[in-house]
Amino acid sequence: MITKNTLFIAVTLICLTSSCTPKTDSETKKSVVAKTINSFYQSFEQKDINLMSEVMAHDDSMLSFGTAMFDIHKSWSEWKENHIAQFKAFDRATINPTNLNVYLSKNGNVAWFADITNWALVIENETIEIDNVRITGVLEKRDHEWKIVQIHASVPQG
Repeated sequence: MITKNTLFIAVTLICLTSSCTPKTDSETKKSVVAKTINSFYQSFEQKDINLMSEVMAHDDSMLSFGTAMFDIHKSWSEWKENHIAQFKAFDRATINPTNLNVYLSKNGNVAWFADITNWALVIENETIEIDNVRITGVLEKRDHEWKIVQIHASVPQG
């Protein structure tokens, strides 16, 4: 025979277990997505196309917009070529994220993010600071790894 105390304890444990698990799992996934995004920033700072390659999808249908008017990439190969050239154009870069927000789809296999970043680029010993660069993107979980499938950066006018 089940006592009232046993039933109460069992129901309490079931409620606690089921209410905590999804949130913990979601926060863990968001943390892994944020780590991927930070690796992307790091790849730019280190001028490391190989690290960038690890976190980016290599789809020919990838479409990305950069900060310049004609900075449009319609495939991984275009993106890679453009960024190798960009790496040669600056001596050093620092990207400071200030407001990274990560969101997950219900099935947990797609994530999107929005961030406000401050950049410092050193070109021929001159530092150029660009604040409030908005970066948004979409990631997809592929073979247990998060890959950036779309990304956009823009500089506010004014």
